Amino acid sequence: TMRILPSRAQLQMWKGKLTGASKGHDLLKRKLDGLKKTFNEVLHDILKTKKGLGDDMNEAVFALAEAQWGAGDFGRILVETVKRASNQVRLGLTPKGGVYLPVFHSKQELGDEATKQLGISGGGAAIQKCKEKFNKLLKLLITIAGLQSSFFTLDEIIKITSRRVNALENVVIPRIQGAIAYIKRELDELEREDFFRLKKVQDTKKKHIERERMQKENEDRAAAAEEESHNILNMEEKDADIIF
Repeated sequence: TMRILPSRAQLQMWKGKLTGASKGHDLLKRKLDGLKKTFNEVLHDILKTKKGLGDDMNEAVFALAEAQWGAGDFGRILVETVKRASNQVRLGLTPKGGVYLPVFHSKQELGDEATKQLGISGGGAAIQKCKEKFNKLLKLLITIAGLQSSFFTLDEIIKITSRRVNALENVVIPRIQGAIAYIKRELDELEREDFFRLKKVQDTKKKHIERERMQKENEDRAAAAEEESHNILNMEEKDADIIF
């Protein structure tokens, strides 16, 4: 625990900390709300995209069966002929909800394809249709992969931001408020002590002034009595000179 010295400067410092912590809490709270909104949007996109995944996969598998029925088993020829993938996936980042989310971009290379000789003897149209269906399915899977990556990224960031918000709300801000309350109590106690001390000094000063006044009055009375007795003696001396 940190030792707190109660003073006006410390009070202003802790009030500044409370202001900064409150602003940070509000900003993180708004960021958390935005992240949750983005998280729900990504989850909605995942569910929407996955709903169409089953139909596209069925169409692609059915098209593959048609191609194999028309052109035979051309899978071995593809494995021996194809040396480089025609679809390339590139990872990118996009700002959304105050964070950068991963996005996968698919790029299909054009040019001479190793599969152009397939289906010459038959089934060429079926192979082309199969290729289009699987390209469409591949793009959908890449989209889902990007959404899933964004989903896990947002989930982790939301957990971290929630912990920060809870720490500020339940630990940092109450601790600062407790320090401010302690400093105020100590300052009030010091003010009361100063007030009583000042009052005691004033009472002592009043007693001293009153004692000096009474002493002066006693001295004045004594001086007056002495002067009066002196006058009486003088009058008696003067009376003794009278002869009848």
